[in-house]
Order: sequence, then structure tokens, then C-alpha cells
Amino acid sequence: MMRIKNLLTVTAALLILIMFSSFAFAPGRQDGFRELFRRSPETRAQVVTMVMENRLDMDKAQAEKSLQINLKYAKLSQPYLKKDGVTMENTGELLAINQKRSDELKAILTLEQIKKAEDIQEKWINRLETILVHLKENNF
Repeated sequence: MMRIKNLLTVTAALLILIMFSSFAFAPGRQDGFRELFRRSPETRAQVVTMVMENRLDMDKAQAEKSLQINLKYAKLSQPYLKKDGVTMENTGELLAINQKRSDELKAILTLEQIKKAEDIQEKWINRLETILVHLKENNF
């Protein structure tokens, strides 16, 4: 059950990033930004940090530290994005990378910010579970 929850967490994170890239830029630029997002750990780290800063009300020092952490782990996960995408074989490795990133980020957040982040994550997991149930019901 924990592995499924972790897989859903990684999937939720990827969906959030993809959705953010879809809404943030004009339609004609979306394809170019998605490609930049995939090949640029710097872009991914900046976008994720910006979302975290806004959603978690981070101060400047926290935002700078989170940018460094996000960049470190965006670079570590980069080889998986250049392959054919996330597969069952590399899911465990990505989960481990994500867990280390999460642990480092928690060290710079307040308890209130950690709770807020967990609430956001739980909402996305619930949404994904609902989507998966609907897909299964419709034999997709």
C-alpha cells in the first residue's frame, strides 16, 4: 500500500508540473516550454521552488535553500527524463530520490509549512485515486 501511495505521489508531482507548464504560458509556447522543462533541471527547480514559495508562504532564506535542494534533485532525476520516461524498473529509484529531496526540504520548513505541504499532497493523491477509479470503471 505504501509503494502505491509513493507511486501516486511521484505521479501527482509529475502531473502538477505538466499542468503548471500548460497553464503558465501562451498556447504557441507550450511545446517549447515542455521540452525545456524536460531537458532543463534548472527550469524544473525554479518552477517547483516558485510554486512551493507561493503555496507554503516561504521567506526568502527558505526559498533560496529550497531552490538549491530542488536543483540538486532535479539534476539527479534528469537521466530518467531523457529515457523513455518513468518505467516500473526505475520507479523505485525515482521514489528514493524524491524521498531524499522531501527529507531535505522538511528540514528547512516550519511544522505549519510541512502540514500544509502534506495537505496539498494528500489532495492530489485523492484526485489521482478518483481518476484511476474512473479509468478502471471505463476499461481505459
